[in-house]
Amino acid sequence: MENSSGLHALGAVLRDLNRDLLRAGRRAAAVEPLPESEADIVRLVVREPGVSPGQIAAELRMKPSNVSAGLRRLAEAGLVERVSDPADRRAARVLPTPLAVRNALLLERARAGLLEEALDTLPAAHRDALLRAIPALRALDTALRDRV
Repeated sequence: MENSSGLHALGAVLRDLNRDLLRAGRRAAAVEPLPESEADIVRLVVREPGVSPGQIAAELRMKPSNVSAGLRRLAEAGLVERVSDPADRRAARVLPTPLAVRNALLLERARAGLLEEALDTLPAAHRDALLRAIPALRALDTALRDRV
C-alpha cells in the first residue's frame, strides 16, 4: 500500500485537476455555470434520459429533497423537464432539454480540447503514463463509489 503522504498527494492532485478542468471547461464552452450538485444532476439526466428523481438521488447520493429543489431550479433554467412515467402516471421521469444536451456536448468538447492542449505540452512519457492510467482511475472511481 502507498504511504500516507503519497495518498494525500494523489487525493490533492485529483481534486485540483477536477476543479481546474471543470472551471476551464465551463469558460471554454461559454456555458452558464451551475452549482456542483445541479451540474451533477444535469450530467446524469443527459447520460440517462428518463431517469426518475429517486434514481437521481440514489445515484448521486443526494437527499431526495435536495434533488427536488435542484430539479425545480434546473427546470426554471430550461435544462430539464419532468414528465409523467407512461407506465405509472403518478411517477415522474426527468428528461434533458435540447439546451442541456447542447451544453453537455459543448462542455465535453471543451474539456477534451483543453486536455489535448495540456497533454501536448507534456513529455511523451507523461502523456503515455496518463493515458495508460485511465483503466486504473476508472477502477479507483468504482471502488470509491462503493464506499460513498
